[in-house]
Amino acid sequence: MIGIFSSCISSEEINYMQTINLQYPLEPFQEYKLAVDDKISCSISTKDAQQMSAFNAVVGPDQSRSKAYTIYSDGTVILPFFGKVKVAGLTVQEAEAAIQKFMQQSIIDAQVKVTLSSNYFYILAANKQGMYSVYKDNLTIYQALAISQQTTGTMDLSRVSIVRKDAAGNTLRKSFDLRTQDVIQSEFYYIKPNDLIYFPTNKNSFFNIESLGSFAATMMIPLTFLVYTVMYGW
Repeated sequence: MIGIFSSCISSEEINYMQTINLQYPLEPFQEYKLAVDDKISCSISTKDAQQMSAFNAVVGPDQSRSKAYTIYSDGTVILPFFGKVKVAGLTVQEAEAAIQKFMQQSIIDAQVKVTLSSNYFYILAANKQGMYSVYKDNLTIYQALAISQQTTGTMDLSRVSIVRKDAAGNTLRKSFDLRTQDVIQSEFYYIKPNDLIYFPTNKNSFFNIESLGSFAATMMIPLTFLVYTVMYGW
């Protein structure tokens, strides 16, 4: 019976949840905070049809989607007809409240909806490179692997890395062992928007790191800071 059960376990399942005592510090899930270079979309509704029409005209005549605004190095976004609002370091909900309060100085009944446009994570590995949506707040690294349909056969799971930004837009590189069960509830467990997950290959496989250039060229947002970190930081 044990032999039959063992034969049903894939090599990928065996790679995870091993008892490798690394004691990564526990870090509970925290809502994502906006950072420099993030893009947010903002829509407004108000009884003042003229003001709403003027703001929405920037979006487009069909008003089918909101324009994305970049968060600049000073932590602000510039909203047409309203000006600068500081949003870096805030959650999306906090940014929405801050922008609404700012707009209500001019339009007292303004109601604002803010969403994160740059809400993607990136996979870089030997057999899979791409951009995927962070479709829920508490997305885990295991779910990210499943979404990307990534296989672990050629990966060196003992030295996986995540490249991510802080609120000031600084690039941070976090390396960890994905084989250990200690990853659960650590800082590596939850995927954040704009994360680049890098899976190095094992000694028995070959991956040309120069292919990163063509990978980055296919992305919808600038990845210069990620490219530089991967090529020169490892």
